[in-house]
Amino acid sequence: MNDSPRLVAPFEAQFHPERQLEYTITRLLRQIHTVELVKVLAVYPTAGTVGFVDVQPLVQDRTTNGVVLAQVPIYKAPYLRLQAGASAVILDPVVGDIGIALYAQRDITTVVSTRDQAAAASDRTYDSADALYLGGVLNADPTQYVKFLPDGGIELVSNGDLSVQVAGDLDLTVTGALNMSIGGNASISAAATTWAGPVTFTSAVTAPQATINGVPFTTHKHFVSGTNTNSGTPVA
Repeated sequence: MNDSPRLVAPFEAQFHPERQLEYTITRLLRQIHTVELVKVLAVYPTAGTVGFVDVQPLVQDRTTNGVVLAQVPIYKAPYLRLQAGASAVILDPVVGDIGIALYAQRDITTVVSTRDQAAAASDRTYDSADALYLGGVLNADPTQYVKFLPDGGIELVSNGDLSVQVAGDLDLTVTGALNMSIGGNASISAAATTWAGPVTFTSAVTAPQATINGVPFTTHKHFVSGTNTNSGTPVA
């Protein structure tokens, strides 16, 4: 048998037994959906669970006469989120993303709606209606990201505000250099903040109260004359 099935010539299959079997098997295999590249058309985030996407398959079909046909969109495919228990990396897809559609071996309709064990709602197998979306592939370079450098180190870039909320203590240990460049304002709200090590400020520091080496500078007075600490003119 030829390694490249001549599906454009079904007429030959009517008279050649091997071609007939080859054509039939290949036609059946082509009805099985496995994995393909898709583009996100719409995103449906939901409250309480991870959402869904509408996607457009990118590889077009071709008829036996060589006519190219666009595939129909796939609607409401669940998308992947990296999650374990109540912890997750939330990076939901956006319209225009290119990703991967995986097709389940059985009907997943009931499982998707109940999120529990359930019998397949139909006899369909490897159908596009049972797609799952994973992103992304072949997309442009991001402009905000968390990058793990191959030689060690992490690079964090944000296009907007960076918000960190910690219910407990925040322990930050830096053995190398810590370089932060903030275009806007930086606000830290904590019950207490402790810095261990020398701190250098290159600009003015404004504070309602400062205690350095046990001396409160809002009530401490300096004297401009005399050698006795109780003499002279006090200056705040």
